[in-house]
Amino acid sequence: MNPSKLASASLPPQVDSPGKVKKSVLLRFEFLLDSCFKAAMIFNGLGLAILMFAQVIMRYALDSPFAGIEEAAILMAVWAYFLGMGYATKQRSHIHGGIVSLVVSDPFKIEMIRFIGSVICAIAACIFGYYATKYGLYMIEKGRMSLYLQWPKGLWSASMIFGFLMMAGYFLLHAIKDFSALLAAAKAQSSALGHQSLINDKD
Repeated sequence: MNPSKLASASLPPQVDSPGKVKKSVLLRFEFLLDSCFKAAMIFNGLGLAILMFAQVIMRYALDSPFAGIEEAAILMAVWAYFLGMGYATKQRSHIHGGIVSLVVSDPFKIEMIRFIGSVICAIAACIFGYYATKYGLYMIEKGRMSLYLQWPKGLWSASMIFGFLMMAGYFLLHAIKDFSALLAAAKAQSSALGHQSLINDKD
């Protein structure tokens, strides 16, 4: 008999820990959410381009413009804008200067500034999101309809609510990640100082 087969047969089957399973589920959910956001942005961008092209053809070639296309184009545009706003927050691709890394060289201070910035942005997004949600729910409750297509104006307001909810949620996640990085930087700094003090004591 092959000893390697006996050894492999005697080993207990490996079972993933609950933490690994939970992390795997979260990663899959994040991937699915990310794919949905990308698909929605692509759909709105292509839809906006097609509608504007159709409006140009109908207005200048067929001489029969339809104002409802402009309403639908605005709907696509606001959804593309607010979805992009939330996705840019997730990717941390907002326009920023990056002057902190040029002025400050201490990793702990850099992480602290990033954490404070994420907290301020999360608070601001929550405040603006509150007023956006309040206005959007007001428009939905009123049941107002668009002028030409007679679509509920809540469809336009819902994009604003969804965008600010995405923005506030991702800023909160960034604040949590920055806080973890801040703790790690503090731990690394304290261990480096302890190592340096030991070297000084030996000298």
